[in-house]
Amino acid sequence: MTVVHNNDSKQTSSYEELFLQFSSLVERWLIRIILGLLTLLLIFQLLLQYPSIRYFLVRVEQLEGVSFIRSE
Repeated sequence: MTVVHNNDSKQTSSYEELFLQFSSLVERWLIRIILGLLTLLLIFQLLLQYPSIRYFLVRVEQLEGVSFIRSE
């Protein structure tokens, strides 16, 4: 038989409330970060559609068409 003291249940309840508040706050920040990153991904993908902008964003674009010089 388990005896539960009133003090223990108050501490547990308080801890649970604090945990729920903290996890709710963290959850909101994670959602904001994910939405921000998805927005940035969409913006950069749209920018990569324009060759003049892609030239500055992608190093391979700058090297495109440059001949390879062999050292003999």
